[in-house]
Amino acid sequence: MYNKGYSFWSIDVFRRFKGDNGKFKECLAKDAKGILSLYEAAHMGTTTDYILDEALSFTLTYMESLAASGTCKINLSRRIRKALDQPQHKNMEIIVAMKYIQFYEEEEDCDKTLLKFAKLNFKFLQLHYLQELKILSKYVIKLLNNY
Repeated sequence: MYNKGYSFWSIDVFRRFKGDNGKFKECLAKDAKGILSLYEAAHMGTTTDYILDEALSFTLTYMESLAASGTCKINLSRRIRKALDQPQHKNMEIIVAMKYIQFYEEEEDCDKTLLKFAKLNFKFLQLHYLQELKILSKYVIKLLNNY
């Protein structure tokens, strides 16, 4: 399980995206989805993960350019603007899942079976949250009545 504040991967994995000059490879900018993924991953570092700070600076430039230029597909452009507004890790997980399902559904090459399972899983999660909310509400009402 992932704990915020601790990287669950080795930071060394990001070194392979750097060239001999020690900077991130410019060819990465040709892959808008890859830049978006690197941008999101760069937000997961700690204050001592300097390579992630570099990745964030590198990707931010290209992300802003992609968002402004309108050169990528509409669905991907929306994902990029959403990420620039609020990276996934700073959002509630259920909202991230809901938004990603919506984005994925609009992808040309989306897997319909995977999409169906994702929607079912999301509905199950919603029902689980509602059940927990009911239990918590009963508990709070009981506490207030005894207070």
